[in-house]
Amino acid sequence: MGSPRYPLTVTDDRDLPRNYDGDVFVWDIDKTYLSTHFSSMKGLARIPLESAVDKRAIAGMPEVLRGLRRGPGPGFAAAPLYFVSSSPPQLRAVIERKMLIDGVQPDGFTFKDWVSTLRQLRPGRLRDHLGYKLCALLLGRQRRPRCREWLFGDDAERDAETYSLYAGIINRERDACAVMGELIAGRVTPEDRRLVFDMIDALPEDVGRVEHIFIHLAKGTAPEELTVYGPMIHPVRNAFQLALALRALGLIDADTVSEARQSVMRAYRLSADDIEQQIDDAASRGLLDEVRLGV
Repeated sequence: MGSPRYPLTVTDDRDLPRNYDGDVFVWDIDKTYLSTHFSSMKGLARIPLESAVDKRAIAGMPEVLRGLRRGPGPGFAAAPLYFVSSSPPQLRAVIERKMLIDGVQPDGFTFKDWVSTLRQLRPGRLRDHLGYKLCALLLGRQRRPRCREWLFGDDAERDAETYSLYAGIINRERDACAVMGELIAGRVTPEDRRLVFDMIDALPEDVGRVEHIFIHLAKGTAPEELTVYGPMIHPVRNAFQLALALRALGLIDADTVSEARQSVMRAYRLSADDIEQQIDDAASRGLLDEVRLGV
């Protein structure tokens, strides 16, 4: 399925009922799940040429994704996992193979259609993260209007800004004037601003909520720099801190936290003292409830 106006491609392999009001986890791929380099046009051009074995998962993120899918209880929750990527749809097969290697089970993808973008003579859209991701999220919300969404991104693609704006729209915390102001400030084109408002107008009155937003600090951004985007934004330095936060919220089990910790320790050569510092840092920023975690 593709949008008739914004050049994106959507595949949905799980037919959730329209009245589904449970949890849905929406993940960015680049620098949130996979360690991808696209800081230059050369880096962007290389992405479609990589194979599954070239892709490197960020330490601990596959463990967290498997844990979310499994759920916190004794049974298998099969929690819905959807992915949004600025990569082209031609890369889906490679990403799916990588996820198969990692034991990650996706339910659907949204990709930016690079070919259509270039055919429209709109190469600037290749770097337009705000307009693209906002449209992608709104399109997903049209398919799952009543769900409780949990969003996962990074500090490399304006995800905090985009997710905060999207949450403000869905949770009815931004009026039309505020949304327009943020779109203009974000240099979203008039055409795409009209598309955003068309998609907002198509949302039902009983739309669900965005619950929490987690931002992986892939670039090492100071957490306090993201406070401007509101209290719903939760910066995490690595997958272990993310696992701690999700465990505190009752979304994953203790085994997932342990698996993420071990992966992060191996990848970054962290000591037990380093891990304690990670826990203290997470606690100081309100990411976890140590009583519930039992760590």
